[in-house]
Amino acid sequence: LSASLSHATTPFDCESTGCNLRSTDTYPHIVIGTATAVATEDQARQVYRWAKDQGHWKGLPDDENQFVKLVQLMSVEVPGENGTQELTLLMAREEYDASPLVRGDYVRYTPHTVKEPQTPRYTDPAGKKYWDLFGCITALCRSDDAPCPGQYVSGIYRFQDGIRLDNQAAKPLQNAARIDTQTYLPLLESTVTQP
Repeated sequence: LSASLSHATTPFDCESTGCNLRSTDTYPHIVIGTATAVATEDQARQVYRWAKDQGHWKGLPDDENQFVKLVQLMSVEVPGENGTQELTLLMAREEYDASPLVRGDYVRYTPHTVKEPQTPRYTDPAGKKYWDLFGCITALCRSDDAPCPGQYVSGIYRFQDGIRLDNQAAKPLQNAARIDTQTYLPLLESTVTQP
C-alpha cells in the first residue's frame, strides 16, 4: 500500500459503521465515486470476521486466510442526501495488485455479470464463490487528473438501466438522473420521473 493509503483514516470500523457494507452478499449496483482507502490485511480480517458473524456472505467458505489472499476491500466515497457517505466494496486481489488504486482516484464499481470472464484463479469451485461475491473496481480518472471527474456524476446507480438510487434504501430518486451503463457518463435525457 502507498503511504497515503495505509495511513489514511478509514471507515472499516465495524462497531460504529457496520464496516460500511451495504449488502449481505454481492453489492448489486454501480457506484461512481472517489477512492478514500484501501483496507490493510488486518482491516480485511476484521471486516471478514464481522461480516461472517453477522450472517453475511453465506456462500463464502469459512477461511479468513483465503479471503485476505483473494479479496481486496476498498472504501469509496459518494455524495448522499445527508452528506458524503462511504461504502466498503470488494474486488479481486489480483486485479488490485495488477493495477493499484490510490487515494483520490475517481473510480467505478460494478458487480460481476454472468458474461464476464473469470480469471484462472477464480474458475475452480472454491474460487468462483469469491468471484461471485466481489465486483470490479477500476479507475475512471487518476487522482492527478483534476478535470476528469467533472464529466461524471458521483452516486449509486441501478445496474440494469443506470437510474440513480438513493444511498440508503437503494430506491430510485425522484426525477432520478441516469447514466450510460457502458461509459458511466450521464445521459443527455438524464432524468426519469419516478412515482
